[in-house]
Amino acid sequence: MKKLLLALLIAATAGVTASASVQLSADNPDYNFDKVLEGTIVVHTFILTNPGTASVQITKVRASCGCTATALSDYALTPGESVKLEARVDTSGFGGEIVKSIYVDYGTADGSEHATITLHIAGKVLRAQEYHITVGDLNYLFYILIDLREPDAYAAGHLMGALNIPYAEFAAWVERLPTGVIIVLYDQTGTLSDEAVQVLITAGFSDARSLLGGLDAWNLAYEDQFVLKP
Repeated sequence: MKKLLLALLIAATAGVTASASVQLSADNPDYNFDKVLEGTIVVHTFILTNPGTASVQITKVRASCGCTATALSDYALTPGESVKLEARVDTSGFGGEIVKSIYVDYGTADGSEHATITLHIAGKVLRAQEYHITVGDLNYLFYILIDLREPDAYAAGHLMGALNIPYAEFAAWVERLPTGVIIVLYDQTGTLSDEAVQVLITAGFSDARSLLGGLDAWNLAYEDQFVLKP
């Protein structure tokens, strides 16, 4: 009787092992960033590896509130293969000890087995000073100001923070400009900026704007405020 029970136990254990052939591991599933000031963007890259003998299909990556994960470059891992998973935690609005989780669902290619590995990003968020601005807030407020006039006109006086890209050279800069940010163009009267902004909008820069009336309109309304002169 004891031999029979032992045989059944071995068979049951073997069955569990066989059904758990799909595996996924992380190099450091519990990452601790120690201490950061509120508003800091914590970035960490997890390395996911298939240590088993069967291919693994990653089906979904889910993140808890306040945590985002980038898309994987490869969702199908052969035995021994690895892939990077970058995670970001925006600590704005948080304080004290925090723990954020990322859930990676995976299984066999035929869908017969399913499992989940949980990754954690933890640490302590310290209160920022009143004079601090977070990178998240700066990203939200950020804009690009472009002066389309010739270099001599720009040198004689331009809006503070403006980048000088003469109109004749502007087309060559379009591919170098970032999308998803407000871009304000101006020239002396607003004529050239109206033309240039249409080029940007056609190229997919939906947040591009032309300063109505150009620098002349600014000077009329605000005179030399925010204008840099030699």
